[in-house]
Amino acid sequence: MRRNNNRKNNAKRERIIMFASSAFVLAALTMTGIYMKSRNVESQDDGYTIDFTALEDSTDDKYEEIAQNTEVNQENAPDGLEDDLDYTPMEVGSGLIEIPGLTDGNVEEETELPQIEPQADPVSEAETILEEKPEVIAEAPQEEEPEEEPQPEPQPEPQPEQAAAQDVIVARELHFSEENGLLKPVNGTAVIPYSMDGSTYFATLDLYKYNPALMIGTEEGSAVTACAEGKVVNIFENEEIGHAVTMDLGNGYQLTYGQLKDINVTLDSYVNPGDVFASVAAPTKYFCREGSNLYLMLTKDGAYINPESLF
Repeated sequence: MRRNNNRKNNAKRERIIMFASSAFVLAALTMTGIYMKSRNVESQDDGYTIDFTALEDSTDDKYEEIAQNTEVNQENAPDGLEDDLDYTPMEVGSGLIEIPGLTDGNVEEETELPQIEPQADPVSEAETILEEKPEVIAEAPQEEEPEEEPQPEPQPEPQPEQAAAQDVIVARELHFSEENGLLKPVNGTAVIPYSMDGSTYFATLDLYKYNPALMIGTEEGSAVTACAEGKVVNIFENEEIGHAVTMDLGNGYQLTYGQLKDINVTLDSYVNPGDVFASVAAPTKYFCREGSNLYLMLTKDGAYINPESLF
């Protein structure tokens, strides 16, 4: 209990001390502000003070002095004059004062402006000169106009229908039968015969195997002619037979020519029997020992046929 009472008493003392300290600080700040304000007022006065009441009293004295001097001057002035002026006062408009532009009676009259003569029209002057002296214009040299070169007549452009007609290849109906036979494409003899019934010998490869085509030995550069009427359906190249052309003969027959160069037909073009369309090229590495030859393969719906039997 005693400890609690001591704590309460100590707390009260601390609060009282805090309030007293705050009051003392506020009082000190207030006194300091008042002191500084009074110092500023004294420094601004510097001992100089203006008395406006004395100024009003002196103004009244001046008015009285001016009135007394006026009365004295009027008493001493000569007869016929109200003041000490040596001329009779005149008012503007009384007829005794003339002011140029105001009292000479010309104020209301409009000032005449100098008239400006209209300038002559240069176009009309030029027309007048032409009418008076036409010979001058007649004698003036005239520039010669350059002769126009004759332009070539434009050629009519081909109509789209005509151009398309020139590029269109007329389709043919192809009909081939084994009874019609084939023309021999080059002069020469078979170096490797057609053989699908048994194997045949390939000298370059040094082996026996089936051969679905006919290799006709001939000189390099020999002309190759079409064996029958046909349509070019493929132009290709591979490692074994080099450059080659496949033609559709109709009715399911197709003929492939290999070991070619200088091919002069295009895809979807047509050839007639006996037309030269290429030449024999140098043999590929598969036919080095056989020498230059024409590769010829005939099929019917994918089945191989011996072309030599149809020559």
